[in-house]
Amino acid sequence: MSGKEILSLDEFTTAPRKQRPGLVAPSVKGDGERPRHTPDRSEPPEDREKSETSSEASKALRQVKRARMKGASHFVNVNLDRDTKRRLKLASFNMDTSMQAIMEKAIRQYLDANGY
Repeated sequence: MSGKEILSLDEFTTAPRKQRPGLVAPSVKGDGERPRHTPDRSEPPEDREKSETSSEASKALRQVKRARMKGASHFVNVNLDRDTKRRLKLASFNMDTSMQAIMEKAIRQYLDANGY
């Protein structure tokens, strides 16, 4: 296709939108409020059970994520001059450990020494 050809929307095929069962199309009331979504009570009981089960599963998943975040790491950026960064990198290489581990240990040691 050359840069001068122009495509029209009629040349592309699109699928029709899928209608969700139980959702009412929003309409504007006279006072400007939109009606809230109310679930269709004519749903079969097994569909309601599925939705209840899925909401329980999503609650359980959120709780698991919260429990995991309690032990999550929090990051701190440190601006180092060139010489200090070089020394840190050399120390981490010689000690066969990461620069992060050295920084964590140094921060803990500083906080312990100062009573924090």
